[in-house]
Amino acid sequence: MADGVVDIVTGDRDHQHKDVDAVWYFGSAEGSYWVEYESAANMKRTWVGYGLPRDWMDREQGEGHEFLHEATQVKNIWVPTGE
Repeated sequence: MADGVVDIVTGDRDHQHKDVDAVWYFGSAEGSYWVEYESAANMKRTWVGYGLPRDWMDREQGEGHEFLHEATQVKNIWVPTGE
């Protein structure tokens, strides 16, 4: 996967995908648990819906700031200086 590219993986929603950097899952609460559980092994970034309904046609729930926040990852490097 190249920087700045989004790959959409389709298929069985409860299937593991070890070769991707992040997973967004909006299925069942049980599926959300397993996505987070399985993603902990390689520290994969996740965003799950915990089985809560989402109106994808509503602008506030289907796009906007929340999506930008979840799609952005800031990394800091701390360089110690001083004595």
